[in-house]
Amino acid sequence: KRGVRYMGEMYTICNLGDLVEVIEKIEENEIYWYRGHGNKNWPLIPSVQRVPYLGREQYLANDFYMKASVTLRDKPDFRNYSAWLSIMRHYGLPTRLLDWSRSPLIAAYFAVEDWKRRSDRDACIWILSPSRLNAEEGFQDYLYSIDSHTALQMIRPAFKKEYVPENPAVIDRILACYPIEHDMRIYVQQSAFTLHNTNRRLEDIKEEGLLRKIIIPGEVKEQLAYELDIMGISLSHVYPDAQNIAKEHSLREKD
Repeated sequence: KRGVRYMGEMYTICNLGDLVEVIEKIEENEIYWYRGHGNKNWPLIPSVQRVPYLGREQYLANDFYMKASVTLRDKPDFRNYSAWLSIMRHYGLPTRLLDWSRSPLIAAYFAVEDWKRRSDRDACIWILSPSRLNAEEGFQDYLYSIDSHTALQMIRPAFKKEYVPENPAVIDRILACYPIEHDMRIYVQQSAFTLHNTNRRLEDIKEEGLLRKIIIPGEVKEQLAYELDIMGISLSHVYPDAQNIAKEHSLREKD
């Protein structure tokens, strides 16, 4: 089964060959980031803006900071908010960061990993132009580091609600930025972030070429998962630790 269906900046694919065709079609000598959703209807919002975490960001961040300060062996300085936010994201705490990948294959993995449970739901891969996002939001069109002064002004409200940024232009904005920590999972997943200092949604920014969406019908999730596995994009590759290596071997034995 093969063939991309096109509808404006939305595409429907059936296999990895189709995915390559879409990426070749949109390639415009710029950087793209990718994000996979198991359900095509899920919005592009960071976890801290989802129920039941909405309105609890400062409590979650500061509670984690106090407790983790005791248990972490190598902890950053208490004023290094970007490092603390990255640690929170690493351990699964809801944050104002939304994860992206520089690899469409990694995004495809996350889109179809639930195929055994949710083959009845269409999945999707979002494609983002991070430089266009930053330009549209009033920043420079290059990609920022998460520890940059601009990003830090957008991070501090996660810890201090009363904080007033030096630059008011960072208020109510979304910034595309790169992580700085040296973690194997971040390296393998080719991670990147959008930093949300607003409740506005990426989908509501009407800028041509900013966002594209690839639909993966539920009935082809299994096929894509199989093709990704052949290409080496599996559980132990995406989560490279002993626990997931053992889990993957166990699942293969059951199959």
